[in-house]
Amino acid sequence: MLDFIPENLQTILIVVVLALLFLAVMKNNKRNQSKMSDRKRRSFRADYFERKNQRDQGDNSSN
Repeated sequence: MLDFIPENLQTILIVVVLALLFLAVMKNNKRNQSKMSDRKRRSFRADYFERKNQRDQGDNSSN
């Protein structure tokens, strides 16, 4: 496959590529977990009522 690269260098290259892929997966996993924990802390009911109150105040000020 990689005939133009010496065999010992191929092995090193494969190990480096696998390490980079592993680090990318770990970083993505950490980012996904932080997003999930942010969602768990959110209160959709409180956010809804807050947006509703802001909208109602905006409607009342224009009348």
